[in-house]
Amino acid sequence: MWGNVGGRGFTSGMTGLQGFPPGVEAPRVAMLRGSLGGVLDTVEAVDRIAGAIAAARAELIDAARRTSEAIAAEGSSGGPLGAEPHGWNAAVRARRELAFDLAARLRIPERTAETLIGESQRLVQSLPDTHTALGAGEISYRHAQVIIDQTAGLSDIVTAEFESTVLPRAKELTVSKFKNDARKKREALDPDSIERRHRVAIEDRTTWIDPQQDGMAILSTLMTAEAAVAIMDRITRIALANGTDGTEDGAGNGAKRTLAQRKADAVTDLLLDGDLCTSGDPVPHGIRPQVLVTVPVLTLLGQAETPAHLDGYGPISPDTARDLAVKAPGFARILTDPVTSAILDFDRSKYAVPADLKQVVRLQHETCTAPGCNKRATHCQLDHTQDWAGEGTTCLANLSPLCTEHHNLKHHTRVKLRKLPDGTMEWTTATGKTVTVRPTNILGSDMLRRGSPGAGPSGNRSGDTGGTAPPDIKPPPLTGWDEPPDPEQYPF
Repeated sequence: MWGNVGGRGFTSGMTGLQGFPPGVEAPRVAMLRGSLGGVLDTVEAVDRIAGAIAAARAELIDAARRTSEAIAAEGSSGGPLGAEPHGWNAAVRARRELAFDLAARLRIPERTAETLIGESQRLVQSLPDTHTALGAGEISYRHAQVIIDQTAGLSDIVTAEFESTVLPRAKELTVSKFKNDARKKREALDPDSIERRHRVAIEDRTTWIDPQQDGMAILSTLMTAEAAVAIMDRITRIALANGTDGTEDGAGNGAKRTLAQRKADAVTDLLLDGDLCTSGDPVPHGIRPQVLVTVPVLTLLGQAETPAHLDGYGPISPDTARDLAVKAPGFARILTDPVTSAILDFDRSKYAVPADLKQVVRLQHETCTAPGCNKRATHCQLDHTQDWAGEGTTCLANLSPLCTEHHNLKHHTRVKLRKLPDGTMEWTTATGKTVTVRPTNILGSDMLRRGSPGAGPSGNRSGDTGGTAPPDIKPPPLTGWDEPPDPEQYPF
């Protein structure tokens, strides 16, 4: 066999030794190949079933939408949008309740639920042939989404023409190729609407962060195509101009940076240190303590290597946390138990932060407490779970961060909210489905006592700072710090 390696061919020598002529497989190989074909046939069949399930789900979701609208019509006062405070009416209330309920049941963000409701309506009511093809497993739901997206804003006549033109191609092409094909056909059928659609799309521009593994994250921005191309061109030019420098790579290895690394560094430098203000004071350069970094005290002192926690991201390396602590001109100090990791105390000795009680509430929940909502707590309102005008008090046990959208949802719909003693938020949808949102951080016993309804003088309703702490509650010693905080700074 080995003698054939340098001759006519290695594989032909093997088949000759096995006793099977070229092109004829051994029985066991043929059996395995047949088995593989059977498995792939089953995969294909399951994929068709997935399409049928997606079509059935769309039909059910649209039925839920119609039922919700019927309920709103039965209970409506007939008033237009804005007839109630803050722009609410029966139709708005029903739509918001449905999106929240669906999101809670499917464990998806409300924006995704709203999109799913809209897609289901379009698919069932306006694109019957696409719905049928999806139910038969001839196309995937992603193919159907392309048709739904491309027919947005088209008249019924143009939609029908577009659907009949592109649907056969959806059964043949990958989603990516079909999307390009469908977009071209859309522009050919409706060339006059591109400017109008672009103006509408500009309103959706935004920026978001997507945490990744190993202390990394992706910062994304949805913007106009021309701006994105121009920005990428400038970043590339900056990176190329710095191509001969000897700057260390991001890992500090002393190696020269690749072009991709130089592009990423250019974006970082521009956003952190670029002066782009046309009015007012310039934005401060570099990393500033506008976020909370929770560091185990032994880690900060260099006696342990327990990861720290960056508010809005998650675990970061001990070295990164210590580096932030050294560079920051001031920061909110958060002490955690070295055994249980429960937050024991915090201070505000250098960096001016909001009232202490607000800080603790935002330590307990780093984001809006609605299911699936990732709005940072620092950008949320502090809601009295039990109405302050009624029996509620201003204390940790009765406060939680809610973004404006979910604050309004709580006050204007049949959605209910309850805060449990451990900080868990219990939401109940309009149809009675209960979902829970657990606190980001577990607070130590001292913190919980300070936040309890009985922690201060009775009857205090003066604001978010609550009453003065009882004399027997003292902050734990802050060994190694500048000065221990004044107990009077902890009035909760």
